[in-house]
Amino acid sequence: MSWSLYRWTWQLESPLYVGMPPAGSLNRCRLYVPARALWGAVTAEMARATAGGGFPEYEKVGEELRQELRFTYLFPAERVGNEWRAWLPRYEEKRGLVWQREDAACNELPDRQFRMRLLSAQPSTAIEPSSDTAAEGSLRETECMNTRWRQHRDLPSGPVGLVGYVLMNSNLRKELREGLEQLNFTTVGGDARYGLGRLRRIGGMSQAADVFGCRVDLARDNPVVDAERVLGHANVCANNLGLMGELELLRGWDYGKRDHWRTEKPLWMPGSATNEPRKWRIAASGHWLLADDAL
Repeated sequence: MSWSLYRWTWQLESPLYVGMPPAGSLNRCRLYVPARALWGAVTAEMARATAGGGFPEYEKVGEELRQELRFTYLFPAERVGNEWRAWLPRYEEKRGLVWQREDAACNELPDRQFRMRLLSAQPSTAIEPSSDTAAEGSLRETECMNTRWRQHRDLPSGPVGLVGYVLMNSNLRKELREGLEQLNFTTVGGDARYGLGRLRRIGGMSQAADVFGCRVDLARDNPVVDAERVLGHANVCANNLGLMGELELLRGWDYGKRDHWRTEKPLWMPGSATNEPRKWRIAASGHWLLADDAL
């Protein structure tokens, strides 16, 4: 089995909300797009595009894409000249989570400062039909990725992009492969019916040789990345690797099946780091797992 690796870039056309556990009345937003959310968005677009006037076969197309594609997470990026450079997370001892642009041309930013540069909060409430007033206890604020970076010290403003990688199996049907290559717009994240999460692809899908600078083996059943930090949620049975970071239990909706799902145990969050490079395989879920020869 062999894989082809491509890098793609998306630009935010509207604010983007990808939820994480709230803090009080604040709906918090992630600073990246998980592979599962991206898979769902691409599945919806591909199923509608190949429906041929009939009802889209979401489940069939989604399962095929899950088997024959692998998505990395999308990370926020800014335009530097004619190129887009992603900001990537890393946990560091005594400093916690920091963000560093992949070209390392500017200083690291602590997570709090990075969130201030990228996010804004929008108020919302539910309306009580009988009185046409705000329903009691429903006033909230929702964090969203802005469509433009907030200026910070020597870092200028500019459009916000999202950069990641897609890996195609050689068994992927020609129809779906061509549809993916022609996919120029998609909607991802929550509150899409209110206009959030509109993405426009910038340029084509350029063939790549690495994943954010990390060597990748494309000749296995699942692609394997050599990295000293994980850039997706990582499922590790025992922390004998010296992983440093945060753990999170993931939950979500799965309409038509179990209604909702959750991971069996907490996963290491993106940016969790080890002391030396390890081999990580990218699973169909987009999660990173240790390859068989990683230890």
